[in-house]
Amino acid sequence: MPVNAGPEYFEAEKKYLEARTKEEKIAALEEMIRELPKHKGTHNVLAQLKRRLSKLKNETSAKATQKQEFVIRKEGSAQVCIIGLTNSGKSSLLNSLTNAKAKVADYEYTTKKPEVGMMDYHGAKIQLIEIPSTFTSSVISTLHSCDLILILLDASLEIYEQMDELTNLLNKHGLEDKKILTVVNKSDIKQHKDVFSISIKNKIGLEELKSKIWSSLNLIRVYTKIPGKERDREPVTLLPGSTVKDVTEHVHKTLLKNFKFARIFDSTKFSGRKVGLSYKLNDMDIVEIHAS
Repeated sequence: MPVNAGPEYFEAEKKYLEARTKEEKIAALEEMIRELPKHKGTHNVLAQLKRRLSKLKNETSAKATQKQEFVIRKEGSAQVCIIGLTNSGKSSLLNSLTNAKAKVADYEYTTKKPEVGMMDYHGAKIQLIEIPSTFTSSVISTLHSCDLILILLDASLEIYEQMDELTNLLNKHGLEDKKILTVVNKSDIKQHKDVFSISIKNKIGLEELKSKIWSSLNLIRVYTKIPGKERDREPVTLLPGSTVKDVTEHVHKTLLKNFKFARIFDSTKFSGRKVGLSYKLNDMDIVEIHAS
C-alpha cells in the first residue's frame, strides 16, 4: 500500500480493479501514477505501476499493429479470397492468375500473411487474396468483407475431408451464406468429375477458372464511350438489372442532370439504338451517353 496516498489515488485504484478493457486499465494506471505521492517510501510502488503500465501499452500496441497488418483495401471490381489447407497450391494459383509473386515452397505454412494480386478478366480487374492456412482471427475478417470465397482442394488428399474441414471453419465464423466456388487442384494426379478441376503445375483449366470466378461473382461489364470516340478500355462493372441511369451516375453525376439519351452498341441487329435512363443493360453492352 502506498505511503500517505490521498483519496484520489484510491479512487483511481478502484477504477483499475473494475476496468474491463486494457484501455481502461491504462487510463486508471496513469491516474494512479499521477496521484501517488513521490517520495522515498513510494519508490517501489511507483516502479511497479510503471512496469505494469508499460506492459499494457506494449500489448495494446502489438494488438493494434496486428489488426492493421491484415487490413486490405478493396480494389477493382470485386474481391475474391482463396482459402485451402496448407500446400494446396494457393500461392501458385494466385501467381498464375495475377501479377502477384507470392512465395511458393513445399513445406507447410509458407504464407504467413495475406498475399494480394489483381486478375484481369477482359478488362475487369478482380482482386484476389490468398488467406494463410493458419486462419488466425486477424485474417478471418477479410473473408467477411470479400465478394467470393474460392475453396482450393488438393487432389492428392481426400477432397471431401478437406471440404468438410473448410466448410466447418466457414460456418464457425458465420460465413455460411457467402458465395463459394470450390476448385480441385492437381487434377493431373486425380480427376474429380463432380468438382471443377485444374492443374496449376500443368496450366490446365486456368482460363476456364477465370470465367468461373467471373460468373460466380454475378456481375456484368458495361463499356462507356464518348460520341465519335472509341469505347473505354476498362469496363464499368455493375449488378445484373442495372440501367443506363446507374452507369451514367457512375461516370459523373452532372451527366445525369444533363442527360438527353444514350445509344447502345451490342451484337444485335439493333446496335446503335437510342434508349432512356430506364433501359436495362446486358453484359458487354457499350453505352454512348449524350448530354446537353
